[in-house]
Amino acid sequence: MRYFLAFFIAFFICGCGYKPVSKITHDLVGDKIYVDVIISKEEPKNSVWIKDAVKEGMVARLNKDLSSKESADTSIIISVKDLNYEAIIYDEFGYITSYKAHLSLNYKTKFKDGSVVDIPATGEYDFSVARRQKDVRFADSVLSDTQKYEAIKEASKEAFDEYIASLAVKGYRNGSSNR
Repeated sequence: MRYFLAFFIAFFICGCGYKPVSKITHDLVGDKIYVDVIISKEEPKNSVWIKDAVKEGMVARLNKDLSSKESADTSIIISVKDLNYEAIIYDEFGYITSYKAHLSLNYKTKFKDGSVVDIPATGEYDFSVARRQKDVRFADSVLSDTQKYEAIKEASKEAFDEYIASLAVKGYRNGSSNR
């Protein structure tokens, strides 16, 4: 009876049809991808940070080669719709000790078959701020560039994960999971 049960469970797991997201999206986007971020005039540094995080995600999570616009199978143009920081935790003196970064991106994706789709994605990241003064009477919670960079990087990764999930659903609906 144990062997039968073990065989049944193994057969069920193998037969469920699990495929990694990278396999599902492969037929949809191809091997070579061009990624660009529209630089925001208000905060150009943030746009560069977002671009780096998305490129890192393409290479690390999807194992895709980044290429020039001319030789790419798929081109992805990312625009920043919104980036803000919300105070979420205050200390007993009313000073901010933690923030939440909210990032909204739009991924305009041109696939290798010529179709173009806009995929919105959002990301969030909670982080603590360092105090500049040791004396609480003069405490000042300031967001440093390092903290902003880390928050934008992590929120971009979360938004990228949402984008990839949307791509996987699109690929699954188009039948690329059956190939």
